[in-house]
Amino acid sequence: MSPLSHIAVLGGGISGLSTAWYLARTAPKNVSITLLEGSKRVGGWMQSDRLKDPQHPGGSILLERGPRSLRPQGISGLNTLEMIKSLHLASKLEPVPKTSPAAKNRYIYAHNKLHMLPSSIEGALTHPLITPKLPRAALDLVKGGSGQEDESIESFVSRRFGRGFSDELISAMVHGIYAGDVSKLSVRSTFGMLYHLEKDYGSVVMGMMMGGGNVETPWDKTLKEKIVATMPDVTEFVDKTSIYSFTDGLEELSRALEKDLVMGGRVKILKDAQVEKLDFDHTNRTVKVSIKDQDPVYANTVISALPPRALHDLLPISHPELIHNPSVTVAVVNLVYDAKQARLASPGFGYLIPRSENSAANYQGLLGIVFDSCAIPSQDMGPSRDQTLKLTAMIGGHMFDDVLARQAAAADSNGKPSASSTVVSQQASRNSHQKLTSFFEKTATDAVKRHLQIDSVPDTVKVHIHRECIPQYMVGHLQRMQTLDQSLRSEYGGLLAVTGAGYLGVSVNDCIKNAREVAEAVISKLEEVDDGEAQLVGQQDAVTGLERSWFL
Repeated sequence: MSPLSHIAVLGGGISGLSTAWYLARTAPKNVSITLLEGSKRVGGWMQSDRLKDPQHPGGSILLERGPRSLRPQGISGLNTLEMIKSLHLASKLEPVPKTSPAAKNRYIYAHNKLHMLPSSIEGALTHPLITPKLPRAALDLVKGGSGQEDESIESFVSRRFGRGFSDELISAMVHGIYAGDVSKLSVRSTFGMLYHLEKDYGSVVMGMMMGGGNVETPWDKTLKEKIVATMPDVTEFVDKTSIYSFTDGLEELSRALEKDLVMGGRVKILKDAQVEKLDFDHTNRTVKVSIKDQDPVYANTVISALPPRALHDLLPISHPELIHNPSVTVAVVNLVYDAKQARLASPGFGYLIPRSENSAANYQGLLGIVFDSCAIPSQDMGPSRDQTLKLTAMIGGHMFDDVLARQAAAADSNGKPSASSTVVSQQASRNSHQKLTSFFEKTATDAVKRHLQIDSVPDTVKVHIHRECIPQYMVGHLQRMQTLDQSLRSEYGGLLAVTGAGYLGVSVNDCIKNAREVAEAVISKLEEVDDGEAQLVGQQDAVTGLERSWFL
């Protein structure tokens, strides 16, 4: 009996892999599923490298190119832990307890020194970066709400707590999460809890004291109850764990998903399958997925886990909401030192640089540095264990073009840009890969010398430039997602749904949970026809993947 229903998933990053995995677990047996990935590998930005250690024969070190750890907290954290259990990856977990230095010690580099962030209210009241700002911040208790549907993080935090909090503290957090600019990112889409605390209580501090600010959809609450009921030990793990990864890095999760999909036989994975166009046949309720140099794939519905701008170029009509937000480029520099030559004076997870330090000019766009060997030391094997100092510098983000422009200007014989910043940026981008990697390597090693007082030369340096890797949720993002939800519903009537970091959450946990939500929603709209075959229902029950935007 041939299937009446075929679902195609576009994109093999963590969102696409997770979508296909959840579809395979919930779809009727006669529903076929195809995953299309344009490159030679799946996993997207999750890429872990295990290298032989030249300084310690027989040992190996683990380096992360992209995300390096996950948080177990929240409904999205619980959901990922459930996936890990189902994939039989629990034995590979490398948890970081809340009692470890990496969990307790996180820093901001300001005023030419590292400042440990406070871990308690008492610590905050005496913190040198916070104490001077408290009189102004106290106005939060008496200020009313703005009545705005959305505003920038900078506008919100400055209005309630003062400009100092925004420039020196919150901007550093935003550098670490989004590599973004607090003056442009939406507070409602990135720090939704703050938005709802003000809206519901009129004061962020008062709302927190009353236990408010938690935004959960009805689906979230049901999912949480289900996970806790089926995984009774998960609460203890969450309570004790700050972050976690896997023995062979975060890519172990995407590898396990791919392996499970292949072994399960439900999903056909096509790599090197670059999608060029989507054509929608509403009469026959099919989508023609045109693939470069390959035969097209025909599906009854498509779930796109591609970046929004990539999807925009595949569609027959323009949806401006898909191209409104930019994505930033980040250079990731892995540095490995001999532990006998280089030690951390201040162990911890790492440090971030706030906007107040003018890091585009002063620090060549440095966003922060992670102390990998302190955060998850157990990932290094054999003689390398505890014998290396591993650091990862993150550079660029919203400052990337400015950094390249400055580099080009410095290389100019007159010391001045010969054209507009945009033109200079484009010229700099065309520099050889070696010149760019050398520039970022120098930026990272110089920062280590100045900020951490480590003068030794690293044994290993790896530079990776991730272009357009983190979507930036600009002011008004949720409203645009609601408009897009309505447009996809009316224009494609259930033939197209979306998921991924470009829409409703950039973290790995968010991507996995949103993938589950869209996959289960699509499957829930399957109906049984007379001959027992599963068939996708029509527009009246269309799924877009953006339904959550109305609850946030």
